[in-house]
Amino acid sequence: MAIDDGPKATVAETRSVKPLLMRELAWSKLYTKVMHKDLGAISTAVRKSRPTAAEPEMKKSAEKLRDQLKSANRTVGELSDHAGIRHVPGKK
Repeated sequence: MAIDDGPKATVAETRSVKPLLMRELAWSKLYTKVMHKDLGAISTAVRKSRPTAAEPEMKKSAEKLRDQLKSANRTVGELSDHAGIRHVPGKK
């Protein structure tokens, strides 16, 4: 005789995932705040600096960062969809 615990297992899994999800989201929020601060400092330093030999490498790094942030933005959009919320620019 087989027992089908499908719905019960799903509820239990959801309950165990929520604390993990909340920790990951809290970490991400703190990480992005620090990253935003660092990016501001880098931007200021680049504006004030003279051309250097490191500029081509910095350009590649900046392009890579832009691509990673685009991917992160898509991920945030997916999480927002799953959470049933929509981001409204300019509102908190």
